[in-house]
Amino acid sequence: MPAALTWRIAFALLGCFTAAGTCLVPLRIAHAQNEVVNDKRSPQQMIEEYRRVDSYLGKFNLPDQRLLLIERYLKHALPAEEQEELLDQGSQLYATQLMLYADDPVRSKHYLQKVQKFLADHPSADTPAIQVMLLQADYNRGEAAVTRWLNDPADKESLAEANSVFQRIAPKLIDYHKSIQKRIEEQWGVIDRMPSGSGRESREKVVRELEGVVGRAAFFGAWSNYYLSLVEGTKGPSKYSKVAIDLFRGLLDLKIDPKSTTSWHEAADPNRMGLEQEWRARALIGLAMSEILDGNVQDGQRCFTLLEAGPTSAEIADQSEYWYCRGLINAGKLDEAADFAKMTIENFQGSSSPGKTSLCVLLADTGLREGADAPKIRDMGIQGLIGLAKLGHHSAAIQLVEKYGIDLENSQGFYMMWLVGQQKFADAEKSKSDDDYRTAQTQLRDALAAPEAKKDLLSASECRYTLGWCSYRLEEHAEAGMNFQDAVAGLKGPNPGKAAEAAWMAFVSYQALAKEEPRYGLRAIEVLEDLKRDFPNHQYAQKADYFIAKLQQSRGSMTSSIRQLQSISPSDPNYWSAKFDLCNLLRQQVDQASSEDEKKELAGQLKKVADDLQTRLNQDSAPEDRVSGVVRCLLNVSDLARKDILPSSDFTKYVGQAKSLVTSLPPEDRAWVDYHYQALMLARMQKNDSAVATHADWLLKNAKGTPYEQSALIVRALEIDQLVAASNAPDMALWEEGFDIYSRLAKHLGATSAIVQQNKNAKVACSKAADFAEKLNRWSEAATYLRVLVAAYPKEQEYLQRLGRVEFTLQNYAGALGHWRTLLVGLKKGDEAWFEAKYYQLACLQQTDRDQAKTVLEQFELLHPDWGLPPWRDKIKTLAQQISRSDGS
Repeated sequence: MPAALTWRIAFALLGCFTAAGTCLVPLRIAHAQNEVVNDKRSPQQMIEEYRRVDSYLGKFNLPDQRLLLIERYLKHALPAEEQEELLDQGSQLYATQLMLYADDPVRSKHYLQKVQKFLADHPSADTPAIQVMLLQADYNRGEAAVTRWLNDPADKESLAEANSVFQRIAPKLIDYHKSIQKRIEEQWGVIDRMPSGSGRESREKVVRELEGVVGRAAFFGAWSNYYLSLVEGTKGPSKYSKVAIDLFRGLLDLKIDPKSTTSWHEAADPNRMGLEQEWRARALIGLAMSEILDGNVQDGQRCFTLLEAGPTSAEIADQSEYWYCRGLINAGKLDEAADFAKMTIENFQGSSSPGKTSLCVLLADTGLREGADAPKIRDMGIQGLIGLAKLGHHSAAIQLVEKYGIDLENSQGFYMMWLVGQQKFADAEKSKSDDDYRTAQTQLRDALAAPEAKKDLLSASECRYTLGWCSYRLEEHAEAGMNFQDAVAGLKGPNPGKAAEAAWMAFVSYQALAKEEPRYGLRAIEVLEDLKRDFPNHQYAQKADYFIAKLQQSRGSMTSSIRQLQSISPSDPNYWSAKFDLCNLLRQQVDQASSEDEKKELAGQLKKVADDLQTRLNQDSAPEDRVSGVVRCLLNVSDLARKDILPSSDFTKYVGQAKSLVTSLPPEDRAWVDYHYQALMLARMQKNDSAVATHADWLLKNAKGTPYEQSALIVRALEIDQLVAASNAPDMALWEEGFDIYSRLAKHLGATSAIVQQNKNAKVACSKAADFAEKLNRWSEAATYLRVLVAAYPKEQEYLQRLGRVEFTLQNYAGALGHWRTLLVGLKKGDEAWFEAKYYQLACLQQTDRDQAKTVLEQFELLHPDWGLPPWRDKIKTLAQQISRSDGS
């Protein structure tokens, strides 16, 4: 039967017509009913017509139209066997649609209503498969109820609801799982005896859909049994936990073979468990929690190890610690949960995530609720609060404190004192009272004085950021500026947005003082310069140049500022900060001086100030910021000696003096960066390769984004080139480091076509970064650098060849084709490189324009009957066969 005729019959039988070429719109029901009444065909004719049209609708994957067709034919007086065939087909289709849209609330509701009507009209169509899908709605309701109860054990209403739901659906899901599994096995037996063809394929498709349903029955049945154990109050092994374990293990193919000499977890391959599928990952979580409930904590841990080792989505992997701890708490293993909490929260680093936040809320909620008479459990709650503080969720922590009436006023330790300070600051923001801001300020200062603050740079920086706001609200702009500025270093990596905000507020604070005290104008400029460097794409960086220019205009005479700072006596409370500003101003004057004599005069003044400060400094009792300031003054002197503005012997002398002081500073202090840079320059001058490597390595790890990083990158880049040249087979780690170093260097030098044209070093860095990316098969990164190079040098053979190969690998055939055509024009015909270009031209055309590929191939065969030079000869021959085959097909 012609296809067009079959479609017309299908539309007529469904009581439908086409709209816009593709949409099927039902005609009026009355018309459809009249068709049924007036239909004079025999039952045999009708069932044959049904099968023919259903087959067509199935080919075009139109399940809704197939369901309409079934319901249309069920209105006819068909023999019992044919009626059963249609009902069975309808049940399968509805079960499939329910499974397909289980996670889509709107469509799921739509199909639930249709299924309920279908079963009401045809009770005999009810099947285990369709019941499994209907029970999922009940399961979702039960899971919501049990979650409410677990979060609030006093919620007995939710407990009763969950108990009622799971008592009813758990045994049904188990029974349906068994019956559907039996039917699947029977069907595969039938399929094995069937000949190949459409009949066998159709039956296989039905069975595979049933396998999806039986998987859901196992999944929801397992979780239902796990929850049933909890709601019945069994915090240990039970018949329910064992049923859950068996079902989860069956789903994941992790059944324990007592005859095997290899343990189940060693035999399991996380990369072959399908963990990229969310439901399989959640099944593994379910197995872990069921094992823990059954008393097998170690097996539960092994499950989570598999979860983290496999291709699990980042979202679910992030939740693994939460689910492990939830499993321990559900099983009544609070001591183990408390031990886990302490270890985990202590190791918290980096930014917040949904998984970390959920874990902290769980620990705090459970520990504070259950730990009234158990110090260890209460400490678990405190660890949860500390975790929330570390993650920056102070309002959530404060809500929990208020919920359980926890008195934090006399709390010790940085994190709890910080939390109190945040609470006081929040109160001050509401009242706008200076007294409240001073209370918060005192609390935050005390928190930062605690030993833990020195060990956690990120949290200490968050605390300093809030302290900066307290000082700013109190119009104590100098302290505000220092706190905001000090906060930037710790926030820069994990929270760059907040770090940029801190830098901007440091500028705003210093700017407020600049008119009356010019030295703060210099600090404001330094902050803006740092902001431009560290956050070049931030909106504040775009404003920086404008405000730098305004500050430079408003600062007045630099000479008068220097005189003012020189006049400050040692008894002045601002003496040290004034002298540090004096050093910075003198250094700036040196750079701007017009004659060598003026440079040397100013440099001598700077050296005199630095010597005086070092003499006055009592290293054992001086605060860290004072030691840091002296170190940077000494290093300013060493830098001027390195540039021969001061005696060259001072270079070694002052780097050594700085070294003796800097070792007492914490590793995050800014003076360390200045020291390692000057020490690197000294080591290079002295040709001390070991020291060069040491200082360069430190700068690579700790000075990212600073101007000093570039020197370290150059040193390490040369080392890597030497290592690669000396090895016949460099290992992957060396390729990875090479790409990292050269890509960072390219960022410093500039990776635009204009810069690459003007700067040879930028050109080399781009080429090397692309080369290492190619070695690592990181084609997108390689293409980024090579495109810059080709834009700068559009006729350069090497760059065109490399980019042509990379674009081809990325399947950007149109882009690659242009480069190979350019090469064909410029290369000498008959050279090996020309045949390579011809091969890639043909390969690209094969993908983009097959007719053109055939034409180019015919021309090539005519001019080169020997097919060219190896290795391209055989490759072009193979490609020619493919082009010819595709033409004939």
